[in-house]
Amino acid sequence: MRVRRARARCLGVILTLGAVLLLSSRAVAQAEIDRSRRSAIVRSIETAAPAVVSINVVQLEAQRLQSPFSRDFWDLFHTPAPRYRLRERQIDSVGSGFFFDDKGHIVTNYHVIEGAESVASVGLPDGRMLEVDLVGVDERTDIAVLRAKGDNLPYLPLGDSDALVRGEWAIAIGNPFGVLIQDPEPSVSVGVVSANHRRVSRRVGRGERLYQDLIQTDAAINPGNSGGPLVNARGEAIGVNTMIFSPSGGSVGLGFAIPINRVKRVAAEIIQYGRRRDPWAGFRVEDLTALRADLRRELGIGVDEGAFVVNILTDCPAYDAGLRPGDIILDMNGKSVCTASDIDFGLWGLFVGDIAELEVDRKGTGRTIRFKIRELEE
Repeated sequence: MRVRRARARCLGVILTLGAVLLLSSRAVAQAEIDRSRRSAIVRSIETAAPAVVSINVVQLEAQRLQSPFSRDFWDLFHTPAPRYRLRERQIDSVGSGFFFDDKGHIVTNYHVIEGAESVASVGLPDGRMLEVDLVGVDERTDIAVLRAKGDNLPYLPLGDSDALVRGEWAIAIGNPFGVLIQDPEPSVSVGVVSANHRRVSRRVGRGERLYQDLIQTDAAINPGNSGGPLVNARGEAIGVNTMIFSPSGGSVGLGFAIPINRVKRVAAEIIQYGRRRDPWAGFRVEDLTALRADLRRELGIGVDEGAFVVNILTDCPAYDAGLRPGDIILDMNGKSVCTASDIDFGLWGLFVGDIAELEVDRKGTGRTIRFKIRELEE
């Protein structure tokens, strides 16, 4: 009997220990799952999302309206009817932006506010609606800076877009289809940095906007995302979401962002001067391939690609440094020059005070020409 009772007690202890161990292992597994849920991506979004805003702009549109009564009335007198009248219609639209410093400055795309009668307000994820002033814009870079009026404003830490690694996490945060979704919380989409230093055809920017050295990502970017941040796994802004390539108008995994290092410099110029100062070198180029073969031989041109210097002002930085008409520019600041647009892209990527270094060919002889970029005066 005693043996049976001892065995029973042992069995009870074993079962109890087994249950405790089972529950403990389940708790450990659940804790591991909970920890895995709070990934670097989740923490990054928690850091960045409070500083992302929706930008509400107002546009006035002329609308032609036909009176339903005008035709019958004027037909009685066989007189041409004034069938249309004009009125202004208010259109509210929404884009994205984000606070990028502790002074209330907001960066967004210029095309988000382009043509707007006013920027009515910005909405924060915490529900606040704040009045803003327009500080300035740079149309060619497609950047605009606003300043909000408010206290205790969050802002997004800025990363280093020059240090991006292809394949690293990229998170697009913004307000896609914000007019349809009346909710202050921004949405997120996750992908990777697909490529860096992408340059887009000038036709895409309507001839004015120079989209160069862009970050390509497969994180979904949709209408309304423009101006919002592209964020890395640390919660730092690495770019400003700007455009997509899509046959349907929706995301197909080809999104592009302006790198944050360029945005920093453009925004600093706008804040200090109220505008982006125009970089100026004082010369004009054309595609070398546009010259006839016989003219190339006559000019002693022995290269096949480059930008041909057509004319140059004698009081400009490039002339002072030795650039002359007829020179062929082969390289600018370490980047190959194949067409005239390469020079346009390159110069606009520089800022007043930067150094431009050109590798040129002059009748078969190579030269290096360095000069400082000046501001284009009115």
